[in-house]
Amino acid sequence: MKSQKYAVIDIGSNSLRLMTGWQEVPGTWIFSPKELATTRLGKDIDETHHLSPQGMEASFATMAGWQKQLKGVPVCAVATSAVREAVDGQAFLAEVRARFGWHCRAISGLEEASLSFTGATSALDADITAGVIDIGGGSSEVAVGRGGELFWSHSYPMGAVRFTQGEMTSSQDAVHLEGRCRREWLPMKIKPELLIGVGGTLTTLAAMDLGLAVYDAAKVEGHVVSYEALCGHIEKLQAMTPEERRHVPGLQPKRSDIIVAGLLIAKSFLKQYQIPAVTVSERDLMEGVFFRHSFHDAAWNSKDPQV
Repeated sequence: MKSQKYAVIDIGSNSLRLMTGWQEVPGTWIFSPKELATTRLGKDIDETHHLSPQGMEASFATMAGWQKQLKGVPVCAVATSAVREAVDGQAFLAEVRARFGWHCRAISGLEEASLSFTGATSALDADITAGVIDIGGGSSEVAVGRGGELFWSHSYPMGAVRFTQGEMTSSQDAVHLEGRCRREWLPMKIKPELLIGVGGTLTTLAAMDLGLAVYDAAKVEGHVVSYEALCGHIEKLQAMTPEERRHVPGLQPKRSDIIVAGLLIAKSFLKQYQIPAVTVSERDLMEGVFFRHSFHDAAWNSKDPQV
């Protein structure tokens, strides 16, 4: 008999994600494939300071669809950059609670970094000092640690959606954005032996580097992309028209307009800290929530999420 199933929903600036998990053996989680819907909740937040009205409606519609398959499953929703920054972020979460009866909360940037670190490094040898960079739609988190212990972390207001202003095609656009990133990066007291990259920008980079016509999480997991290869992908994408980008193998059409900004953040990071490559992981803050049991008590104990 399968043990109790739980669900985590990640409410991001660019997309919503759903993953369920259960333990057939105590202490060992089994996860479903992640489901994703692009909703652009954080579109134009720097200008408006509000969540996108279209993004909110798209998010509610996505969650309504997921609610049907989550009957009897305790749900914990965690919201990141857009919701924690927007003046109407708490009102949005209150609406999620009212409509769906789920526990939900906005997590801080440092908690996001910590959860991503836990998720991405869970299978690493305890003696490897690892860095994790999570490039999201509205923010990027960096964490460094070893053996499950976090040494240093920071959350930066840099994201693929936040940094996309129209089509970024010229070399001048790229230089300007890289300079903006360079001014943000803080000194890292400990240089990681291994850099792990998580989030949609970097899993997309791996998929493009592999030339995947159909996304394959198993192939993406652990794929190594060199700094030189990353620069090559940026140059190719910048030379393309918006329509041409929509047909690049490994690049989801809905991400084609924000991918260059996200990749430039990654390039700037590797260059700043002289890191030669990034190892991409599918494991991120969602797994971190499960591994850390970072659910509210109500989410763990509730037998019916509609109560």
